[in-house]
Amino acid sequence: MPAATTGRDAAKKVPGRKRCLAVDVLGLVIEVVVLTASAHDNAAGIALLDGVAAQTGTVRKALVDQGFKKSVVDRGKQHGIDVEIVERDPADKALFHRPSAGWWNRRTGS
Repeated sequence: MPAATTGRDAAKKVPGRKRCLAVDVLGLVIEVVVLTASAHDNAAGIALLDGVAAQTGTVRKALVDQGFKKSVVDRGKQHGIDVEIVERDPADKALFHRPSAGWWNRRTGS
């Protein structure tokens, strides 16, 4: 991998890239962002929100994990998207918590 497109994840102590997806409630991909591993989650969230807003005007709510902060919520407001940070339930023993079928909820109007 070219050094210009990779980084080192400070938390995981590994080099590489972050691949981030925005999907609708059916799990269909709306937007993909690839960043260096050293990029903060907020940079990915902001890039995803910008891409989703450019791709479709139907997204009104986004569910994100607790790695995202206020800057992502604020960017969502700029695009008219309500960003909700979903915190993991410590009692949940599952590998991951999915409150819906996807990271993003797309309002279908039905």
